[in-house]
Amino acid sequence: SEQVIFEIESNQVPDKIMLYSGYAESNISIFYTDDYKNYDKYVYDTYLNLDYSNVFRWIKFSINYNGTKSKYIMLESNLDTTAIGEIKLYDADEKEIPIKAINENSDKLIDEQECVPEAYSIENSSYFDEIYFPRAAYEILNKLPLYEYVHPPLGKLIMSIPMYFLGTTPFAYRLCGNIAGIFMILVIYLIAKQLFKRERYALFAAVIMALDGMHFVQTRIGTVDSMLVLFCLTSFLFFLKYLFAEDDEFKKKKMSLLIAGTFWGMAISVKWTAAFVGLAMGILYLTKIRKVNLKILLWSVISFIIIPICIYVASYIPVIADTNESAYLQIYDKEDTEKSRTVRITDVKSFFEYQQAMYNYHSKLKATHPYTSKWYEWPAMIRPMWYYVSRPDSETIGTIACMGNPAIWWLSIATAVFTLIYSVVKRSREGAILLVMILCTWLPYAFIGRVMFIYHYFITLPFMMLTIVFAISKLAQKWKKIDYLIPVLSTIFLAFFIYFYPVYSGMPVSVKYIKSTEWLNTWIYD
Repeated sequence: SEQVIFEIESNQVPDKIMLYSGYAESNISIFYTDDYKNYDKYVYDTYLNLDYSNVFRWIKFSINYNGTKSKYIMLESNLDTTAIGEIKLYDADEKEIPIKAINENSDKLIDEQECVPEAYSIENSSYFDEIYFPRAAYEILNKLPLYEYVHPPLGKLIMSIPMYFLGTTPFAYRLCGNIAGIFMILVIYLIAKQLFKRERYALFAAVIMALDGMHFVQTRIGTVDSMLVLFCLTSFLFFLKYLFAEDDEFKKKKMSLLIAGTFWGMAISVKWTAAFVGLAMGILYLTKIRKVNLKILLWSVISFIIIPICIYVASYIPVIADTNESAYLQIYDKEDTEKSRTVRITDVKSFFEYQQAMYNYHSKLKATHPYTSKWYEWPAMIRPMWYYVSRPDSETIGTIACMGNPAIWWLSIATAVFTLIYSVVKRSREGAILLVMILCTWLPYAFIGRVMFIYHYFITLPFMMLTIVFAISKLAQKWKKIDYLIPVLSTIFLAFFIYFYPVYSGMPVSVKYIKSTEWLNTWIYD
């Protein structure tokens, strides 16, 4: 029931209100009066409802349906979670209305009027799943109950670091993901150099990743997927060093295992899908064993069991330490009957209940979505995921679709088949490694019943990219001039990236241009 009151300093009639929504659901009633001290004179106008999809976002609402002039306007909270930032009033001609703060706290909502944008955009507001992850990071920072509990906390903890220093802004909550995306390019370079032993092939792998659309889109949004894939790739890089080490290089193998296990522990503490990478590395680990080495076995247990468990549990320390934190968990009994209740982590039992609730959410999710897609559709990019749209005018559109570079993705299907055939015929170690990583990070989705999207392919994508490099490197052994394809393909990938850049970036362009990029009937993002 907290209220903020403002004096309207002109004869204009408020027609719209622009406000910045806070971290949680809000519901606000608007009243008008000519005597703010007399509550009997307040006239109710309308209410503004901001649900969970309106977090950290500029929104413009229509108000004052009766169009009457009043001297004062009051906003009253109807929920104890109501939190808003700056507000600005406009008349029917979209002209700003000057207002003055009257009561306590109301001045905080009009002290940065120059910061109010003309319209919502990705530069000033959240979009897509940013309504979950930055919100969770904000709640961790401010010791508030967590709304999103269905992924482990590490990615949100990392996201909260720039938010602590720079505030809750789009730049701050996207920063760590963007940095992770840059490091991913370096890591795939190092992986390719380890696999193919040539600088040119390593550089080609880095160029492929840098020019892919999904990599660009996913590393510019404030979610934790960039951190997940970076940690998985870094773990794989050091695991490769273990695989390629000589049998007598114990120290090198030990350190490689420790670093690989540490990064895998960090990955699993961001999202459970890192388990697929762990599965792949486990299979490759078993294929390397010729005879049991107890020292290596001990360091393997330390690296991939003890260290990841420690990292995973440690990532929950801020959640456990928050006395306000409690999650409304979906618990199922033996008859699979849902029994939801609130749980706060206070002991080992409640910790495991928390984990069970996370599993229940993903395994029993019944949601539907117009942009869902099947696992077997992802390599061919049948159904891109639509993230964002803005329409400055009837002829212009800004849009973001989570989709790849068609030249890279469609070529990688052919090179993955080549890798399979070549590895079987020539018994290629490098090809077999890539195939194991692809199959283990992709095929498990065939057994997952919940709604899925193309961005789940993000963790498989780097290994598909590496099959392009693999094919070039093997063909060049027979025909050296094949290496000249590297600059040719790089130029083609760059041309495709430039052509689809407006779809990746949200840059406003003509509707006609966006229509020209919808090559398949299922590519709908306008």
